[in-house]
Amino acid sequence: EVATGAVSTLAGSGTSGSADGMGGAAQFGYPCDVAISPEGRALFVADRNNHKIRRVEVATGVVTTVAGMAQVYRPFDIAISTDGSALLVCTDDSLRQVCVAAPP
Repeated sequence: EVATGAVSTLAGSGTSGSADGMGGAAQFGYPCDVAISPEGRALFVADRNNHKIRRVEVATGVVTTVAGMAQVYRPFDIAISTDGSALLVCTDDSLRQVCVAAPP
């Protein structure tokens, strides 16, 4: 809330874990970085200790896993392409591209 400076939780229970779910039912394990989709409807989170890239729907707080350990190992930085079709993810040992939508 800009007018009051209030801070609220969009997603995550406050307890470390790796559960997908809505709002407080979701869990993260050391979220390191966030990128917002070009249209502002989704956040992409580098969930470092879970070796995952997570998507958070801004309107609902629903969290889903986009990529897991087979694709990203200990992600710590994330950026999104200008068309929203790909994420660029820095991990401990590489720079990975994760496709999240068909290019326009």
